[in-house]
Amino acid sequence: MSEQTQPTKSSSRFFSLRLKIWIGFTLIFIPIFIGSYAWFYNYTRDRVFQTITDDLSQTLHGALAGIDREGFVQLYAEESANNPMCPPEKPTADTPPEQNGYYPDNPLYLEHVNWLRAVQFTQLKEDPFGDPTKENTRLYTYIKGPDEGEVIAIGSTGYFRETRGGFRFCQRYTPALNEDGTPSTRIYDGLQQRVDSWVPYQDRFGTWITSYAPILDEKGQPIGAIGVDIQASYVDEVAAEILQQGMIAFAVTFAIIFVLVYWLAGFLTRPIIGLAGVAKKIGEGDYEQELSKHGGNYQDEIDTLTDVFKVMVDKVAQREQSLRARVHQLEIMIDKSKLTKQVTEIVESEFFQDLQSKVKDMRNRFTKED
Repeated sequence: MSEQTQPTKSSSRFFSLRLKIWIGFTLIFIPIFIGSYAWFYNYTRDRVFQTITDDLSQTLHGALAGIDREGFVQLYAEESANNPMCPPEKPTADTPPEQNGYYPDNPLYLEHVNWLRAVQFTQLKEDPFGDPTKENTRLYTYIKGPDEGEVIAIGSTGYFRETRGGFRFCQRYTPALNEDGTPSTRIYDGLQQRVDSWVPYQDRFGTWITSYAPILDEKGQPIGAIGVDIQASYVDEVAAEILQQGMIAFAVTFAIIFVLVYWLAGFLTRPIIGLAGVAKKIGEGDYEQELSKHGGNYQDEIDTLTDVFKVMVDKVAQREQSLRARVHQLEIMIDKSKLTKQVTEIVESEFFQDLQSKVKDMRNRFTKED
């Protein structure tokens, strides 16, 4: 063959198979990773919330189980009989906080608040998500107030804060209004039954989730109630920490997988790239190529493709040799045909016919002379 046919070049840009696999992985797995992370975050946040509410319930049960009921009743009876600030006058909006309740020196009071503090440390100090014993959690007790919906505070773990806070003894407290403007009855209802307020609510002390339960005497009659609060922001803080740590873990995991996929894509496409290079050289007419397999103890599709390609190359080489021989024969036949045609054209030309006639006359002339 005098000239080989060159493959037509595409006008589009070359995009390697390895890069396509890599980008394909990214487009597929990034949504999967995001969805998995969102599920993980929501699931973990729910588990954190469940753990916290379970801790609140355990704390409530622990406090009720060991509370000194006789001392609880006696404490209020003594203070209300001997201290004119218990109960105080109904506070107004202008009443200073120090005039609404106080911290008595009564040993029964100290014993009571120490018990609340002991329950707080015992039940919550081993919290796996942090240390809610400082500012995140509060325990307090109270009794029914003189007005409907009003309660009177007895004890609170706020007594032990660096700056004392929370309920003061004999503090009269009316719950804040709900979002719809109606009076909140959660704390007041806790005097009669267990009340779990797992939906965060806000009062003047902060935003909380709470559980209330009545304190019952030996006859099963309510003599007061106990409440356990935990700041709702604590749940958000724990969730934010989980979000941050989970994001780091997912980012590292994705980066590792990203690199591994890039390496694996190169490993898988290397035999194909090798076959493409061999095919290019074969297309240029070089059939003496080493079609080695990529190795391994197990056959796969690349091995099958290599075997088929090797057989195809052998057949193509044989056919090309056969074609070359055939073309050579055709060229000889064409040359002979051209020669015959040229001879015929010369013989049949007028000049040749005239020349042949003259030669014939000359021969006849010479014959007569002889």
